[in-house]
Amino acid sequence: MKRIRLPQFVLILLSLLMLSSPAMAMQDSGQNYDDITEEVSDLRGLDVLEPIVVTPKNREQLGVELEADLEEDYPPEERYADERELIAFGLMDPDVDLGQLIVELYTEQVAGYYDPKSSEMVVVQEGPMGERFTASEHVTFAHEVIHALQDQHFDIDAGVLEREDLSDDQSLAITALIEGDATLSELQYLLERPELLNEFLAEIGDTDFDTTTLDGAPPLIVETLLFPYDSGYIFVEAIYDDGGWEAVNAAFADPPQSTEQIIHPEKYLMREVPDEVDVADFTPLLGDDWDTFDINTFGEYQIRVILQQSSIPDDQAAEAAAGWGGDTYVVAGTDTEDAIHWVSTWDTEADALQFAQAFATYESDRWNVAPAYLGDSVMRFESEGVITQITLDGDSVTYRKAPDAATLDVIANSNDARAESTPQELDDAPLEATPAP
Repeated sequence: MKRIRLPQFVLILLSLLMLSSPAMAMQDSGQNYDDITEEVSDLRGLDVLEPIVVTPKNREQLGVELEADLEEDYPPEERYADERELIAFGLMDPDVDLGQLIVELYTEQVAGYYDPKSSEMVVVQEGPMGERFTASEHVTFAHEVIHALQDQHFDIDAGVLEREDLSDDQSLAITALIEGDATLSELQYLLERPELLNEFLAEIGDTDFDTTTLDGAPPLIVETLLFPYDSGYIFVEAIYDDGGWEAVNAAFADPPQSTEQIIHPEKYLMREVPDEVDVADFTPLLGDDWDTFDINTFGEYQIRVILQQSSIPDDQAAEAAAGWGGDTYVVAGTDTEDAIHWVSTWDTEADALQFAQAFATYESDRWNVAPAYLGDSVMRFESEGVITQITLDGDSVTYRKAPDAATLDVIANSNDARAESTPQELDDAPLEATPAP
């Protein structure tokens, strides 16, 4: 089976859902599933091409289903590779069981989902199935109807919307289009129904949410889950304001290519595409004990989240990530060691410098050491059993991590001629870590 990386498992298999409130005591509603489907279809301007079949499930059934899906689509060896990758970048504690975390997270948070592979519509109910809904169940179903209509008209799991073989950044951007459309439609649906809106807000206000797993999850995972809803909504709203639902429909044939385009919709409208960044896989040079865990792209949004784990303010982290042009990283390891080669490009040399300084603060915080400056363009961090280096070269930044200096040199020599060349010195802009306020 083709490998599915963590964000793609999260965003393809189970991400077509709505994080919503759990069901409250059943309240009267004059609506049924067919009525809501027709109303949503009219609002969104997408005809129902085939009946939408609803499968109600309770939370226990959902957990069992998630366990089965996890073993089939995200087997232990792939979860292990993703765990090692997150640990190598300092984004997850070594004692976290990633598979168990995912199951617990979705069992806790999912209110409903639409699966494009099976065309199954699931609404999670706390009480018995009937013709009466809570407001949250009503809204959840309306949200998921949009996904069913998207799938019937645009085939959201195939063609230009197929995400399995894309980078995590591009996959996240397409998911943001899909979820942003559903979220904007959901909001319009609610605003046209003040009584439902008031009931929905009352339920949220009266509900004691269980967010134990969500609160304890690594920030990169949590923020990646929320991004399609928050930023996706803002993106689709900008497309809608520019040309209505027709423009949103057109975006499904020409989807965004990066989270940068989601965060900055004007870059999508201008079709500013990401840079292609080639990074050689250094793993074969290190011996048979080394395995490649991943070759992938963070993109602007996940870089922002990484920088926000440092001591610099969140707004400075967002600004430092905003000049992103493209990036590629390679992560490899043995049973006890890991190594990274990550190259990013930036819109300007000033943007590259700003990112390098911010990421240097992340490294300083992580290892609790001050950098050693090797000229004006290289910083090195050494701690017990690890050595990392940040190199600034014009509008690009290279990060390497290794267990020792010899391995670091092997990684450096594996890259293309540009990365192997001596970085130019920036006499007027020395590379320094951004101080914490």
